[in-house]
Amino acid sequence: MAAAERVALTAHDGHALAGYRFAPSGAPRASVVFGPAMAVPQAFYAPFAAFLAAQGYAVWTFDYRGTGESLKGSMRGVKADLSDWLKLDYDAVLHAAGSEGIPVYLVGHSLGGQVAPLLPSRDKVAGLINIAVGSGSLRHNVPSLRRKAPLMWHVMAPILCPLFGYFPGAKIGVIGDLPTGAMFQWRRWCLTPDYLLTGEPGAREAYASADYPVLALTFADDELLLEEGSRMLHDAYLKEEVDYRVIVAAEHGHKRIGHFGFFKPQSQPTLWPMVSGWLDSQLQMR
Repeated sequence: MAAAERVALTAHDGHALAGYRFAPSGAPRASVVFGPAMAVPQAFYAPFAAFLAAQGYAVWTFDYRGTGESLKGSMRGVKADLSDWLKLDYDAVLHAAGSEGIPVYLVGHSLGGQVAPLLPSRDKVAGLINIAVGSGSLRHNVPSLRRKAPLMWHVMAPILCPLFGYFPGAKIGVIGDLPTGAMFQWRRWCLTPDYLLTGEPGAREAYASADYPVLALTFADDELLLEEGSRMLHDAYLKEEVDYRVIVAAEHGHKRIGHFGFFKPQSQPTLWPMVSGWLDSQLQMR
């Protein structure tokens, strides 16, 4: 397995972030920055990061402020919203990876791919790999989740965030712990029919003007998001045609993959080469 070095990263406003750099055995061909999903710690991505490093890529993982290893002390009262995660944290890691003078690609899981077009320094992005990226709008939730979501958005979040000083998702088995600001910004997106495309000012325009290549892997058995919502977001890219692939678990020898299964080690033989192969082809075209 490729060596992982813990690195001290600094957000654009000086906030300390925890991260890891997975180094290849030789000179890196390119850098890859992982944009995490909501409430998913960077450690979850370590096996896939090590795999890409073994293919010759320098891979960077990190935790947004107030989450994972970037959380210092209690989450109560952490001042952070999704815009902070995007513009101050994610963008700073993109800068750190870009300082090596080689192309930088992004792997965005769910939220990490949704927000990629809004990165202030997206001109540094050579390409984006979206894994299980779709719309979290109520109308794009799978039916079982759509029935439960109004309770979270209209009752649980408004009551629990002021009570605890954050959203205590780990205590109640929903999503995970989130800073109040992040939870309420995400709530606004999810209660908007076109998700962040209309819930976040300037998002649709950002998608329309993004000019990097995109590989999108959507999973037919995603337990959270409908393919319709994934296609809606990816159709918002107007400058580049998205390499959009719907992955059916049985066709690749898996019982299920879902929203998270791509990153689990059992996906290495069948699914991970889709990404390394795409990266290889992109570098050959540069």
